Amino acid sequence: MIIGIEAERANLADKTGVEHYAKQLILHFAEFDRQNQYVLYLRTPPQQWLLELPANFHLKVLPFPLFWTQLRLSWELWRHPVDALLIPASALPLVHPVNSVVVVHDTAWKYFSESFTWFMRNFLEWSTRFAVKRAARVIAVSASTKQDLLKFYGADPEKIAVVHHGYQLSGAAFGGAKEPREPLLPQRYILFLSTLQPRKNLIGLISAFRQLKRERPELPHRLVVVGKPGWKYEEILRTIEQNRDIVVYLNHVSEPRKAQILAKAEALVLPSFYEGFGMQVLEAFAAGVPVAVSNVSSLPEVAGDGAVYFDPRDAAQIKQAIQNILLDKGLADRLRENGRRRLAEFSWEKCAKQTLAVLSGIQQD
Repeated sequence: MIIGIEAERANLADKTGVEHYAKQLILHFAEFDRQNQYVLYLRTPPQQWLLELPANFHLKVLPFPLFWTQLRLSWELWRHPVDALLIPASALPLVHPVNSVVVVHDTAWKYFSESFTWFMRNFLEWSTRFAVKRAARVIAVSASTKQDLLKFYGADPEKIAVVHHGYQLSGAAFGGAKEPREPLLPQRYILFLSTLQPRKNLIGLISAFRQLKRERPELPHRLVVVGKPGWKYEEILRTIEQNRDIVVYLNHVSEPRKAQILAKAEALVLPSFYEGFGMQVLEAFAAGVPVAVSNVSSLPEVAGDGAVYFDPRDAAQIKQAIQNILLDKGLADRLRENGRRRLAEFSWEKCAKQTLAVLSGIQQD
């Protein structure tokens, strides 16, 4: 079987969760599959790791200025068809094989439309509706996302497969040299790790943390924020600036540096109003860091008994969850142990094999 993969997201230098997902799928296909042929479609010159893939992986660089997926990739697929197409982190091309699989990571714009630009909201709505209608199969990264597709788009439940993200304990797949210790990193801190956008609720976390610091001034901790600006981030950056005495903003950092920062955190707090999956939870589990997360969308599904939960709209609950972890060593230790056990349920090899099974299944239908 010849499998085409839209790989431009995986090729980006500064990766967020979705881009890492695309890269890990490709890397793990390469580890165990020598039977199928893969064609990786890129818009920009490939990074070194792509050039080092096995001989059954072929790269096609297709430069194009605008609407690359819908125009240039469609043209390529029309001229040179493949047996199956996987879109791990983008939109289904207008021209595509009958056997096409699209991965949907979330439907956040349906819940928080004000958190997206007009263009992004409308593009995501159109591309998701198109994919649900035209793709042979849809992969949802959580049962929560699958339920959203059924609710908002009337999708056929038999058409949707739930395949969870994985996690790799070794950071070798990400590459990059070890970086020096950040001089601004405080000795003791809790961590927020996510792209800056309204639905991530960083403003609510800062408010809750400010309340905690007022009530418990003896706590030396600060809030470290790691994540690049996404969209509608201006108010978030202003709030960070207004709270510089308790907040340290590091913007985007490399994967090796992120692992270093996470390992020294005393808690990871993810106060999102909505998450399609929540990869940061698995990263914290792997680092042995206690986790506090919102009790919404996919987060309970992913975190299980490895986290304490709070209502993301209730600052008092967020504050209490943080305080409990910082002051109750027994609780923190239980969360670490539960997180380690929970992590064993997720692997990129499992994710890749289940994804390949979906691709192989549509060939046999």
